[in-house]
Amino acid sequence: MKKIISFFIFIFISFHSLIAQTPTIQLDIFPGLNNIDFAAFAFTNGLSGAPRIFHVIITPVGRNIVIKGQIEWQKIGTTSYVQLVDFMTEPFLSKSFYNDEIGSTDIKIASSNYNSSLKDEMFSLGKPTGSYRITLTLTDLTINKTATTSDILSFLNPAQTISIQYPVENGTYDMGNVQAIWTSVQGAASYKIRANVMPAGSSSPEDALSGSNPLINDKVVDGSTTVANLGLLLDRQWVEGQRIVLSVTAIIGGPGGGTLLPSLPVTFHLSSSRTVANNPTVDPNLARLAVLIKEYVNKDFVNKLMDGEITVENIQITDENNNSLTFSNFITILTYLETNNMALKSINFTPN
Repeated sequence: MKKIISFFIFIFISFHSLIAQTPTIQLDIFPGLNNIDFAAFAFTNGLSGAPRIFHVIITPVGRNIVIKGQIEWQKIGTTSYVQLVDFMTEPFLSKSFYNDEIGSTDIKIASSNYNSSLKDEMFSLGKPTGSYRITLTLTDLTINKTATTSDILSFLNPAQTISIQYPVENGTYDMGNVQAIWTSVQGAASYKIRANVMPAGSSSPEDALSGSNPLINDKVVDGSTTVANLGLLLDRQWVEGQRIVLSVTAIIGGPGGGTLLPSLPVTFHLSSSRTVANNPTVDPNLARLAVLIKEYVNKDFVNKLMDGEITVENIQITDENNNSLTFSNFITILTYLETNNMALKSINFTPN
């Protein structure tokens, strides 16, 4: 039986962060923009509702122009800018405008090129951080003259947080296949996982975690992942019916050994396993997908994803224009969806 998921996703992955103009061009970035999300950088044809973050002033008006733009990113803790995207508009008549008019008026994007690995890294941070240098070059097509403007948009480093998305508090899970999924943390070199039994009458989850002989004793996983199969990390076997407490701690590199950022603990219950030894190891990305869609589809389908009964080959994903996405392409935007769930508008689930 083939399972098909159709995603209607409005994901603004076109990063034309600001625009360009003509004989004279000036870029004015509004102050106090430390808490906006990535939608502020999303410029694509037909897009509306983007946050208004800058104003472009061009003189004279009414000239036939095109604008080439370049956006570079300087990550926190680095000293140089790296190109994130370059783009060019279609010809339009010069005028002053705001960023939210790009793509929704007569100013259209003709082409763009992205540094895909840098874009994925930026998405993984959850919110814009560091500095973005925007350079706009205006060409007057009639007289073949250019003008350039540049400005820098800086963001404060958002407060670092980490939370466990799965298992959910007081949930019950097959003891043969418990997947842990947590939110990513900027700068995390690794994550430390700890779990223990929470006996009846325990004063607090924290006390249970600090108890002796833990089930998972601070096992370290690489900072590039936010998913782990807990059954593969066990230092001793857990038992059906136990209540388990789990925590994940981000280890952030820095002077003096860096910083530890712990999650709040989560407690869950173990149910009987069909056969622990034969239970398949679930693709971690399928586990992440299950968490993402659990509010949109039936529980049975989510459980089958988490149990490994449904594989990547059984899933088809399409965008709002009914264009098919390969699962590997979808994974490149999964991190963004996990941290910006408002970008996920709806899901149409069609089982075959």
